[in-house]
Amino acid sequence: MSGRRDELRILGLRMLPWLLVIGLIAALSYLRLLDLRLAPLRGQARTLLEQGVALTAAELAELSRSALVLGQSTAIGSAAAGGDTSAMGIALLTYTRAFPRHAEIAWIDETGRERVRAEHVDGLALLAAPSSLRRPAQMPWLAHFDDLLPAEARFTPLENLAGRHALRVASPIYDAGGRLRGMVVITHDLQATMARLARLDAPGLAPLRLYDSAGRAVSVSEPQALEQTDAELWQQMRDHGRGRREGAQGMWYYQDFMPTEPGPGRLATRPWYFVAQVPQDTVAPLREVSAWQCGGGALLAALAALALTRRRRQAERERERLLADLQANHQALAAAKAQAEDSLERLRHLHDELVRAEKLASLGLLVAGVAHELNTPLGSVGMTASTLTRRLDELRRSLNDSGTGTALPAPVLRLLDNQRTGLEIITHGLERAGQVIRLFKQLATDRGAVERRHFELDGLLRDVQRLLAPRLAEERRQRAGPIVLRIAPATGIALDSYPGPLGQVVENLIANALMHAFEDRAPEPDDQIRVDSRIERQDGAPDMLVLEVADNGRGIDPLLLPRIFDPFFTTRRGRGGTGIGLHLCHHFCTEVLGGRILVDSQPGQGCRFTVRIPLQAP
Repeated sequence: MSGRRDELRILGLRMLPWLLVIGLIAALSYLRLLDLRLAPLRGQARTLLEQGVALTAAELAELSRSALVLGQSTAIGSAAAGGDTSAMGIALLTYTRAFPRHAEIAWIDETGRERVRAEHVDGLALLAAPSSLRRPAQMPWLAHFDDLLPAEARFTPLENLAGRHALRVASPIYDAGGRLRGMVVITHDLQATMARLARLDAPGLAPLRLYDSAGRAVSVSEPQALEQTDAELWQQMRDHGRGRREGAQGMWYYQDFMPTEPGPGRLATRPWYFVAQVPQDTVAPLREVSAWQCGGGALLAALAALALTRRRRQAERERERLLADLQANHQALAAAKAQAEDSLERLRHLHDELVRAEKLASLGLLVAGVAHELNTPLGSVGMTASTLTRRLDELRRSLNDSGTGTALPAPVLRLLDNQRTGLEIITHGLERAGQVIRLFKQLATDRGAVERRHFELDGLLRDVQRLLAPRLAEERRQRAGPIVLRIAPATGIALDSYPGPLGQVVENLIANALMHAFEDRAPEPDDQIRVDSRIERQDGAPDMLVLEVADNGRGIDPLLLPRIFDPFFTTRRGRGGTGIGLHLCHHFCTEVLGGRILVDSQPGQGCRFTVRIPLQAP
């Protein structure tokens, strides 16, 4: 089951790019296909808008020409100049009868009073009674004509008069002398125009709609303004004037229209808006068909991609199986080679160990025999020297205490002093010889002869510091300058190893630094020897103790570094050096403690010995 799940996961990951590409292509194809199917509807909507604009523009242009004709009529100008209401009434009545779609034609004088009005009543053109003539307060739309210019026809916003939409247009009247005599105002009934707009039709589109500047429907009956029914569409129409919008209810195409002739008055006129709608009932089937076609194509493409992916995956699994077999064979050969090399290396190491053990055994036997043979005569000589020294001191005291008062002759005194000096030299030489023999015995020490136990490193370092305290004091006295030994605390570091050899290593390294690091150099205030320790954790390997003994002395000559661990190699031959100390350190670290010792030094920059041993000795 786990393998099957892994295989399905791999197939899913392989199919993911295909699905993304197929999905993207399907989406783009759907948009393109739907766009092609909607293109005829868009064209019909634009055509419908153009027809509505052309029809309305023609109607308003005719109305504007009528107002200009009346405003520039000689008869009307003469009647207005003479204040002849009868002649004005005849002229307006005649024109009203000629244009039955003009609901009213009125003359308003320069003071804003309505002087004559011809109107249609029940299909008849009649003059209004003088008592029904309107005063300026009854005509708020006069404010739109305050700044009429000569030979200008200006429209007011659409009005709803008794359920019928009407439009007023005015043109100024001047007499022969160029004096303003008021204006002629035509109130035009738009019901016939709206009926003609309603008859404009296109397959799949809703009837063309006309909205006034306030968003109220003119060509159809809508109880609420467009701002209340679709505020977003209304705001878009006002912001852009011409364009389209798509939504859940279909697609809308709109275009603004200025109901006036070009001129100064156009700036004060707010536009109307024509709207052609493609209903959702028309768009939805096209969307569904396009979606089914593109979805089916995407499904077929996904199935083809799946088949191709599975075939490639099968080929990959076969290739992986062959590669796994090849790698297994290669690993088996590598393991066999590594095992053979490891066996060879173990044989070499065993051979080297046997040779080294044989040499050390021979050296141990030789050193033990030499030490044994030398200890006996040296012991006898030492006893004799000490006896002679004691008796010489007794003789001298007895001569001084005889009470004769006779002083010893000078040659006798010199003889006694020379004998005393000679005996001191013999005693010092014997001590030096005994020290060398003890070092030889340490060189021959067998690992089985030392004790292994659990111990704390911090306690061992404190013991080493106490043992070296007299030597440090003697070095300070001889150098007339301080050498500071700083041993960092090693709290919490416990070992299962050989404390004797480890202590001997630390003691020998510090003693070696005291002997060589600051030799032939003037004392400095910061002369120091530092001992640091830490635990180094290793994955898959035993934890190691890293112990460093470093000084800031004169360093070691690079030519001498390869030989410093050789037995009996020393740079102080004849000055107390035996060449055994660092060899013992190397022997204890590698043969007893199971680790190694490294040295890093640069002339003039001090020296650092690094001891790396396992916390649990082998």
